[in-house]
Amino acid sequence: MTATQKFKGDDLELQMEAVGQPIMDSVEFQLDAFFDGAYEAMPLGDVIYESGRSPLANAIDQEIFRQSFPEIYDAFTVAGTFESYITVFKKIFGDTVEIDFTVPAPGKLNIDIVADEVELSNFISRTIFENLYVYDNIVTQDGDQIVFQSIKGFKTQYELEQMLHEMVPAGIFTNISLSLS
Repeated sequence: MTATQKFKGDDLELQMEAVGQPIMDSVEFQLDAFFDGAYEAMPLGDVIYESGRSPLANAIDQEIFRQSFPEIYDAFTVAGTFESYITVFKKIFGDTVEIDFTVPAPGKLNIDIVADEVELSNFISRTIFENLYVYDNIVTQDGDQIVFQSIKGFKTQYELEQMLHEMVPAGIFTNISLSLS
């Protein structure tokens, strides 16, 4: 907080300032905490995606976008570098993703990605009870939860190419291959 010039400088003025100072410090701390975390909030990613304010909204599934948009935009400040590609691909596919870059000629870049990290989704049913949706887990005869397993991130090479198109600097021809294991 900046120092302020006192009107009189007497004891009453200093006492009045001292009364409000703890609250002002708390408010300032909370505003700083909000500012520091606001740009990483998933609801902000939803707003950006649903309003179409990002060129990536047409290229990335909303769930992937909302989870990875802070890292993607941090990487966009230096788009086209190996580090930015690695940052984005690790956020989308997980830390175990294998990324191999080759530069066959000037202005050409080949990127080979092998993704193997899985995510689990519960198998659920939806019924209507008293005009409300009720969600229930689908279980086996033994009472075990049924889940679906899928590779984390993009499911097709086309989706990946659409996203990559937004990241590649002009004048660079990029060829990408995605292998899911």
